[in-house]
Amino acid sequence: MAENIDMVNYISTLLDSGKYKEAVGAVNEDRFAKSFKDNCWDLIALVIGKIEDDTIIIKPSMYGACEQLLVIIIEKCSPEEALLEFIEQIELAKNDAQFRLVLQPLQDLLKKMSVKRGRSLEWCLNSITTYIEKIPIPDHQLEGQERLLMDSDINMRRVTRVYTLLPPFYKHFMKELDENDTNKKTKQIITAFLISLLGKPLIYLDLDPETNDKSEARLTCSMIIQDICTLEKNVLKFLELVEVCYREGLKKSVSKQDNEDEKLPYEHKEKINMTTLSGLFYAVFSGHFAIPELAVPQVYRLDYVLNTVMLCSVHLLSFPEYGPLAKAIALCNAVVDRFPQKMSYDLFSPIHIDMCKGLTNVAIYSSYEILRKQALAAIECHINKFDYKGRCTLIKYLIELSNHSGMIGYAITLYKNSINESYAQPKLDECFTGAQLSTMIKKICFLPHGAESDLVELADQIISALNFLRYLTIKDIENHTGIRDNFMYIENIYLEQLRTGLNMSKAHYEVKLQDIEENDVPGEELNVSINVGGNVLDKIPKENKKEILCSALNAFHLIEGLIARLSECINVNKMQALKNGQRIVGTLAVAINKRQGLIRSYCQNSFEKELKPATVVTEHEEHQYEENVKNRILEKALQFVPKSGWSIESLSSGAKAVGYPTITHGLFPNGGADLVHYFNIKCNEKLVDQMKSWPSEELKDSKVPAKFVENAIMTRLLMIDPYKSTWPKAMALQTLPNNVPNCLATLLSLVDDICYHSGDRSVDFNWYARRVGLAGIYKAAELFYLTDSSSESTSTRNFVASRIRDAQLIQTALNLNPVSAAPQTLTAAFTTAKNILGMNTLK
Repeated sequence: MAENIDMVNYISTLLDSGKYKEAVGAVNEDRFAKSFKDNCWDLIALVIGKIEDDTIIIKPSMYGACEQLLVIIIEKCSPEEALLEFIEQIELAKNDAQFRLVLQPLQDLLKKMSVKRGRSLEWCLNSITTYIEKIPIPDHQLEGQERLLMDSDINMRRVTRVYTLLPPFYKHFMKELDENDTNKKTKQIITAFLISLLGKPLIYLDLDPETNDKSEARLTCSMIIQDICTLEKNVLKFLELVEVCYREGLKKSVSKQDNEDEKLPYEHKEKINMTTLSGLFYAVFSGHFAIPELAVPQVYRLDYVLNTVMLCSVHLLSFPEYGPLAKAIALCNAVVDRFPQKMSYDLFSPIHIDMCKGLTNVAIYSSYEILRKQALAAIECHINKFDYKGRCTLIKYLIELSNHSGMIGYAITLYKNSINESYAQPKLDECFTGAQLSTMIKKICFLPHGAESDLVELADQIISALNFLRYLTIKDIENHTGIRDNFMYIENIYLEQLRTGLNMSKAHYEVKLQDIEENDVPGEELNVSINVGGNVLDKIPKENKKEILCSALNAFHLIEGLIARLSECINVNKMQALKNGQRIVGTLAVAINKRQGLIRSYCQNSFEKELKPATVVTEHEEHQYEENVKNRILEKALQFVPKSGWSIESLSSGAKAVGYPTITHGLFPNGGADLVHYFNIKCNEKLVDQMKSWPSEELKDSKVPAKFVENAIMTRLLMIDPYKSTWPKAMALQTLPNNVPNCLATLLSLVDDICYHSGDRSVDFNWYARRVGLAGIYKAAELFYLTDSSSESTSTRNFVASRIRDAQLIQTALNLNPVSAAPQTLTAAFTTAKNILGMNTLK
């Protein structure tokens, strides 16, 4: 009767009823021998199917019974038959617990198959790869510190958990490989499998040591890399496969078999492809992992290695997800760092354009702000690695194909910086002169639809172009670049189209704004649509519409001001040329303010007699307008300092907050230092207003109004409190050579105001001594204040009081013998001033 019992159902019933010992013992009973042999495959599927994710926790006895059953099965069954079923079960596994349960018996089966293990091992590893690639990859659009939350995502934890199960499985077969083993195929099979693990899903995980140094994913990835380097002593041999995969669709020219079984392990596109190879060379070259020196032999040409690795970076840049993009930018930076400075244009290849294109797409379209910024920095670093000819080639590409105003404006800024750098050389590079400059100017000064172009969409590009032209016109007064040959095109075509477009755009936006304001009745809807870049925005709140319109009008006013400044600079440049006896192409237009209603043109022949530069009656007004714009931006930018620091980012955010394009930060040549200077001036003025209401007393002999000075210093220091965490950066900016004059001016103004309002009216040598001494006290107190964590800064106040008492003693000593002490005091004063500003380190 036992022969008629369905063994599979019998074992299933025993497991379901908790009779685990009976289930394990049943497979060894002789009465079930024939049924066991006939149903071996079904029994494997049954045992594995009983396991759920939580079985090992809720029913550990059942899990142990299933393990024992599988051990007995592989002992009694044919290894070849059982292997096929286990491979199928891996691909059909419903959870990681089933996957984990299969690995050990699968390894035991392979150990028993020593003769034909190579092909069987490859099948097993292929099925493992298939299972891993099915794990879904989450993308929660998180940035910065928020990305740490990804570690708690269930699928991310699955990936790391599954990867940690793999080394115990494949390392046994690595150990069996003898160094003199002639069977290279087994080694290649394992190596190809390990490389495939560096593709999906590991390529999507954050492996940056700065953010996830001790993560399980990083440790597992590091182990995989080390094992690859152990198996293949030279990882650079895979560079050839990178070229093949990138250009020929993963098919080697020497191997054209149609039969997949006849392919070598490195020819299988499922394992060796651009994604997996990109993961490999990211790990090797990014610097994020420790790589054995011998694994990267120095016998390859540097340009070949770097250009080929750049193919991997370009491939990863095509992904939209955070993980691949972060790895692409890290790899790009690592590769670019290895290129020599001022790299010759002779080493230029199309891959540089491809990488620039990939980085540009990330900088424009990526949904991750941090990656957009990193891509932008990578573009600048990449371009600046080349000599001027290479830079111009890449910049020209950016301008031609970016199709994005902000990116084109950025490219124009890079071009301007390169010209400025070239001016510091003994001879200006030919890339910035003559016909080459004219070609670039025509690309920079280009409106796609002439006067009818969308100036709102092109605002960043236009502002950058006008700033560039103004810079070059002022800089090149001797016409070394040949800028004067382009004045006719700039004035008669570009600026003329801009003026016409501005008039039409301003009229249009002013009418729309007037319509909104005149119909601003509660409860009444106004059908006003706004067209931006060809897209109609017709369902936005009324207040937002007004903000958009006002922002556009602000941009138009800014462009108008820049055009007026540029025209003025062009005229000055032309007049300088005529003074030097040089000819000017075209005519000289003397700019008259629009209130005068006239622009006159003078021919060259009669220029000497008739040229009288028109008086710009509103020059002061234009200057004041520009200053007002700057002050509005600076005032608003202070709100962003706690987050972005004393940086261009804060200036850009401030410009955007008051309705100007973010690129308006170009009005501040010293960047964050201009913001620090504005803050210092503002605080000094505020302190003066407060001191005017304080009681003052005359200085007599050695008497110092200590309390007044102490209160003044503390009041001024406490104004830093909202920006205390970022103030060290501000102090560092002030010590830079370009910023020292402004820093010194505001500091001396501060101490002079304190002395004056405290009652100091001296006109003798003590006037200098008191102010320099007070400056030293203030700067020392400023440093102390940054480290003070006491309540209400009482420690700083005590420090200031102590320094003032010391100053009183010095003042007494000076009054005893002022003549003999004067030289030493003066020397000490200058030394103190240098120390205050950090100039003691300057040569």
